[in-house]
Amino acid sequence: MFSGEPCFLATEEWHQMMRQQRVPGISIDLHNCIEQFFAYFTYAPSLVHKFYHLKEIDVSTPEALQIISATLEQALDMQDKLTSWYEQYSQIAPPPVETLTSTDDPLFPIILTYSDMTQATIYCGYYAYMIIIHEVLKTFGYPGPQAAMVIYFRDQICRSVEYSSVGVLGPYRLGFPLRVAIEVADSTTRSWMLARLDQFSKVYAASQPKNFEPILSSNIN
Repeated sequence: MFSGEPCFLATEEWHQMMRQQRVPGISIDLHNCIEQFFAYFTYAPSLVHKFYHLKEIDVSTPEALQIISATLEQALDMQDKLTSWYEQYSQIAPPPVETLTSTDDPLFPIILTYSDMTQATIYCGYYAYMIIIHEVLKTFGYPGPQAAMVIYFRDQICRSVEYSSVGVLGPYRLGFPLRVAIEVADSTTRSWMLARLDQFSKVYAASQPKNFEPILSSNIN
């Protein structure tokens, strides 16, 4: 995702193959909705790739302006797709419910709980994707409450940590959402996330905080 390389999965051939991998025990509507999200998700690296490339060039050049235009177009198109997807998915998989934390966490005293871990994972993937989209729109000055939406989706991920981190696979499920969220975190929230990652690293070595140093935190202005 953050390597600057395009994703080889972003082809219709791969999407068709993924749709055929039916998971037992879930409805066809839920299966199709999840697979549609995975298909959309394969385009995220190309969006980040354009954003990443702009860190390395003069953003006032004609080349950069073309990349900015293409990046905005892609972000807005995916925002529309994900908005429609969310409306469908939230009808099939109930949205999270707010509840009090069991850990007396002062930063996030209200957490999110989900119907099951699969749904929590998909919702957190959606939050992460929306952070990327709104961060792109914010960086390039697109009108609207982009900064507020970045914070909203970042906090949705943080408020999902207590529920989603349970079990040996918890840190694995949260790896990507936290990797995105830490890119847009203020110092207080980043410290909170790094503390959680330090806890996770005891059972999942890849969660070591040193592996989550921000890459894209913007020097694009």
